[in-house]
Amino acid sequence: MKALHVRWQQWSAQFLARPRRERAILAAALVFGGGFLLFNFAVDPALRAGQAARAETAAARAEMALQQTQLAQLNALPDADAANRQKLTRLKDELNEVNARLASFEQGMVPPARMRDFLRDLLARNRGIELLELKTLPPQPVAAPATTAAAASAPATGGAHAQDDSAVIWQHGIELKLAGRYNDLLGTLGELEGMRERLLWNSASLTVEKYPRNILVLRVYTLSLDRNWLEM
Repeated sequence: MKALHVRWQQWSAQFLARPRRERAILAAALVFGGGFLLFNFAVDPALRAGQAARAETAAARAEMALQQTQLAQLNALPDADAANRQKLTRLKDELNEVNARLASFEQGMVPPARMRDFLRDLLARNRGIELLELKTLPPQPVAAPATTAAAASAPATGGAHAQDDSAVIWQHGIELKLAGRYNDLLGTLGELEGMRERLLWNSASLTVEKYPRNILVLRVYTLSLDRNWLEM
């Protein structure tokens, strides 16, 4: 410490011994040289870091503003699928309603697997009835009126196919040819109508073969969502 003090006194004596002009030049050099070093090693890096941070912040803000603008533009665009989604939802609701009605209707009908046994039991309880013929009718689509009209107006080459594709319910019919007395045949029809499990019929033709023997041609049917549901 003492040596440093002695050296400092020597530097001061040498500095004071110089002419006034030289002392001014040396003092200015020390001041500006120290400022240059301070700027290069302390001030300039801080300024550069601040500028980089401001540039990065500005870039981030610009990107955010661009994303917000794009999002606003997307939100302003009309939803092209909205109408289709609403239509699909409405169609699903209508289909569920139809399925519910059909399920409720089918609960009171003879199940398809029991059709053969049902008819056999019905005729067995009426021993005066003779079964002459039983045949399965081709399945027919049960279409809504609008669908039927559209199918009727379709071209001849594709109308039948369009109707088959549009129908959701199929009618499977059976034609029975029965022989017996009038009262026995009438009793069979009455029993068929009054049974708890329903079997629908849509046509009946009665002719007299030779008194008291009559011939009854009866068409009965059931409904299905499957075209090949009923096989006799």
